[in-house]
Amino acid sequence: MIFIDRQEVISKLPEGWQAKAKTVTDALLAADGLAARKKIIGENEELWRSIKGVLAKVGHQKCWYCEASEVRSDNAVDHFRPKGRVSGEVHDGYWWLAFDVKNYRFACTFCNSRRHGDGGTTGGKADHFPLAAGSLRADGPLVPISVEIPLLLDPCDYVDTTAVWFDETGQVKVNPAVEAVEENVSLRVSISRTLYHLDHVRLIEARKRVFLEVLQMCDRADEALAAYKTTQNSTARNLFHESINALKRMKKEDSPYSAVAKCAVRGYRGSSPSAKLIAEAS
Repeated sequence: MIFIDRQEVISKLPEGWQAKAKTVTDALLAADGLAARKKIIGENEELWRSIKGVLAKVGHQKCWYCEASEVRSDNAVDHFRPKGRVSGEVHDGYWWLAFDVKNYRFACTFCNSRRHGDGGTTGGKADHFPLAAGSLRADGPLVPISVEIPLLLDPCDYVDTTAVWFDETGQVKVNPAVEAVEENVSLRVSISRTLYHLDHVRLIEARKRVFLEVLQMCDRADEALAAYKTTQNSTARNLFHESINALKRMKKEDSPYSAVAKCAVRGYRGSSPSAKLIAEAS
């Protein structure tokens, strides 16, 4: 999971989009009853679909939840807080946020919809939006969503994005650094792993490949560095620099599973001078 800046999304919206969204939202607020609101939402779905390309571009064409691009097929505009209903709750959904761009997340099929995956896994956010025990839930536009303590990790919250860690097997773990300062982190990572279907076999395999590729590149850089120190050979020096450049590219947010690459580098920095160099670089 990489951090997505909502302000960047807003800055890229087409001219007039926000005015249209406000007009529809005003109609929703004035609507008489659930049926009328559903009709308005249904008639204006194209409004959020029209900015799918903007959301994709800001997220480097990757799912905001899992970083998958081609591995997990179609992508959609997910309403982080469900617009129609909340699973397991007597709640009409966060209908007043249906056309609020800050509530949109670019999501792959397996993160957004309930799906069965390889190996017997099942996941998909759908209309789930669990809250921490004792948390209030906003049930209308007069109650600010700030009263809520969500259990789902949010890619638009930087602290949330740092909570997820990955190991050499491609599995999702809890970042111990975040666990030390934030309550409910283990629970939130566990619930997010399930609802975003982060344990989908193909996704795990893709993360594992990236993790191992990073370790191999670190080893290659270390070997080249050692050879250069011994021989002062320019070929070894160039190989070291090329390997470091490759590692830097793998950490860039537009690279496949860049969060995994960052975890691999950080986890290897105690053993590898090259990993230490890249981990500490800006």
